Amino acid sequence: MKIAVYSGNIPSTTFIENLINNLSSTGIKILLFGKKFREVKYNENVEILDTPDSGPALLFFIIKESFKSIFRNPALYSKALRKIFSGDRGFKNNLKELGMILPIINNEPDIFHIQWGKTLHKNPYLFELMSCRFALSLRGAHINYSPINDKALAESYKKYFPLIDGFHAVSEAISKEAQKYGADSKKIKVIYSGVSDEFQNRIPAHKSDSSEILKIISIGRYHWKKGYHYALDAMKIMIKNGIKFKYTIIAQGDVPEEILFMLDDTELKSRVELKSGMPHDLLMKELSGSDILILPSVEEGIANVVLESMALGIPVISTDCGGMNEAITDGADGFIVKLREPEMLAEKITELGKMKGELKEEIILSALNKVKKKFSNENLKKGFQDFYVSILNT
Repeated sequence: MKIAVYSGNIPSTTFIENLINNLSSTGIKILLFGKKFREVKYNENVEILDTPDSGPALLFFIIKESFKSIFRNPALYSKALRKIFSGDRGFKNNLKELGMILPIINNEPDIFHIQWGKTLHKNPYLFELMSCRFALSLRGAHINYSPINDKALAESYKKYFPLIDGFHAVSEAISKEAQKYGADSKKIKVIYSGVSDEFQNRIPAHKSDSSEILKIISIGRYHWKKGYHYALDAMKIMIKNGIKFKYTIIAQGDVPEEILFMLDDTELKSRVELKSGMPHDLLMKELSGSDILILPSVEEGIANVVLESMALGIPVISTDCGGMNEAITDGADGFIVKLREPEMLAEKITELGKMKGELKEEIILSALNKVKKKFSNENLKKGFQDFYVSILNT
């Protein structure tokens, strides 16, 4: 089985990199298409076919791939040229598109797995030029709110979803949203993220309850959907209630003005630390040293950091967004609070901070067991193997 994975960037997100490594370890041949931003090592079953961005390198690449295409299938090559250069996107853009499409049709994958819904309408010729099956991953923002704000994107989903042979959804909640734009429920398979094997045999570190300072952490990126301002509002309430804490936000990107404005408050600023994004191993070290992870988001699929936190034995409080209630059963292996409710978030942080003994240990162990049973890499591997086989058999 030969699977083409198109994510745009090489390497890509944590989920996609985990997918590539897990599938290739089973013997499936993976072809990676996109733009390579840095060197990355995979096993022998992964082949990187990166397209240069522009200039002489792109032109040489197109000439090389053109010779391959003419030798393999001259009729298909001629059709590709007609389709691409019949548009009005400009000569340079047409060249870029040709550079993207030629290596794909030259390598004839069994399944072309598109990772981002927003890219569907950008390369419409793929569906006409390729005889393989098509898979599409359905993820948070691309389904939950982007098509609501962008009517043209919503229409593109309605146009191209019927051409997809199989959909992978990261949660049941995402599956339901995608069906609003024409995704066939019979073609959707929910496959949850797999937590890296490094967590599977790790015993959660026992944390002492003696510290007076509650160490709270959030990890993500600076984006309105992450809801950090609601978390800071919750911290203000905790200050007012006399709760001693330290709140750390580790996020990628520039700090939004709204966050900087909120931290102009002297008391809040003294309790909150902002840290820039860092390598994954250092992130996990920061997470392991915390007492509570909070996810104040207003939109998510299922956040990987929540699963990693559960695996590390760090209790989680999450908003009831996206598929988070598929990862957390409130009161059993973590806590769920309502969206945009800083008062409820502050109350639950305080409650969890005061929780001691067996009850807290039960929640931690229940979270660990859920990760092992529901979010393991083995489940992810089998889920995608079955998914691809079902697509090829339809």
